[in-house]
Amino acid sequence: MEEKSKVTKRELVQLLDMELDFDQAVFKNFSGEDFSSSDEYLSISGIKKIVELLIPKTTWTKEDFTRKNSEISISGTETDKSGNTQLIISLDDVTHSFTTTSDAVSQLFTPFKMNQYAKFLLENSDEHLELLLENFGYWFKVTHPDDPVLIRTVIEDGNRIVRCFATPSYRPIDNHALLYIAVWALEKLPTTFRLILSRIDHSSMKLEFVSEEEISLDGIGKLSYGFTLVNSESKEKTVGFYPTFDLINMDGTSTTLIMDKPITIVHRGRSLNPIIERLQEVNDIRHHLDWVIEVIKIANKAKIDDVFAFKVQQAIIKIVGVREFEKFSNKFTEISSNNTFNLLQFFGRLNEMNVSDEDEAIKVKVMFWKFLENYKKSKD
Repeated sequence: MEEKSKVTKRELVQLLDMELDFDQAVFKNFSGEDFSSSDEYLSISGIKKIVELLIPKTTWTKEDFTRKNSEISISGTETDKSGNTQLIISLDDVTHSFTTTSDAVSQLFTPFKMNQYAKFLLENSDEHLELLLENFGYWFKVTHPDDPVLIRTVIEDGNRIVRCFATPSYRPIDNHALLYIAVWALEKLPTTFRLILSRIDHSSMKLEFVSEEEISLDGIGKLSYGFTLVNSESKEKTVGFYPTFDLINMDGTSTTLIMDKPITIVHRGRSLNPIIERLQEVNDIRHHLDWVIEVIKIANKAKIDDVFAFKVQQAIIKIVGVREFEKFSNKFTEISSNNTFNLLQFFGRLNEMNVSDEDEAIKVKVMFWKFLENYKKSKD
C-alpha cells in the first residue's frame, strides 16, 4: 500500500474533538491512548483524504443550537447548487442566518406532519411562499411556540448551513467519530482493507471498504469482501455496517451482494458499551464469507427463468417505484429474456442499473443477496 494514501494511528486521533464528551469517551474506549503515541501506519489504505476532510473544525465546522419554535424565523429563500429552493433560517440571538438542505426542511415540518406539503409549497415558492410562511407562523409561533428544537449547523465552503432539525435529546454519532470507530474495528481483522468509495454531504456519509484479499472461485470468478458503512445523521436512528461481497464473474460482469443483517449501531445513548459490543460482530465476516461462497457456487449452476425474472422485477419496482423502473424496463426485458445467463450473471447485468438514491441502491443489493440465499434454501 502506498504510504501517501494511509494515515498513522497518531494522525487518526486528530478526528476526535476532545472538547466533546462523546469524543473523549471514544478516545478512552477505542485505543486512543495507544494510537496517540504511535507513528505506525494503519493497515487501511485510501483513507488519508477522508480523514483530512473530517478533522473537526477544519473543513466541516459543526455548531448546535437549541431554540424554542418561537425563536426560529424564515427570512427568505435561495436556490442551492442543485437547483433546489431552500429556506433562509434566522435564530434569535444569532447574528448570521443559515440556509437549509432539503432534508432539513423536511425535518423542520415533520413534527406537524406537513413535511410533504411544505416540500410542495417550497418547490413552487414563486406562487406559494406566502402560504408556506403562514403555515410556519401558525405552527411555530402560535400553536407550539415553546417546543424546543435542536438545530445542527455546519460551515461548508464558507456557507452556513442547517443540516438537521431534531429534538434536543437526539445526539447522532458524528461522521468524524464514526470514521475513527470504523477504522478501529477494521484494524482488528486479520487482513488489510482499502477505502474504494466515500460520499459525504451535510447529513450523511457512505463509505465502502474492500479487502485486499481476493478469492478465486474456479469457473465462477473472483470474490472480494468488505463493509459498506452508512451513517445518516438526520434521517435514520442507526448506523448501518453492512458486510458486502463483490463478485467479478467470468464474463466480466460484477455482482455486489450486501448482507441483509447489518451490524447496526443506535445513535448514541448514555453508554458506549452497546457500540463496542456490536462492533465485535465485525469479526463474523469470515463466517459470512464461507456462507456466501457456498451460495455463489449453487447460484452459478442455476439458470434464470420467466418466473424468477418476474419476481425480481416486482422486487425492484417495490424499491425504486414504477416510474424509475420504466427507465430500465427495456434493458431488463433484454437481460431477462436471455436464459443462458446463470443467476450471478443475471444480477451482474442488473448491477448496471442506475439507482441514484443511496438507500435504494443498498436495498437493491440486499435484494440480490436475498434472492440467491432463498434459492439456495429451496434447494436444500
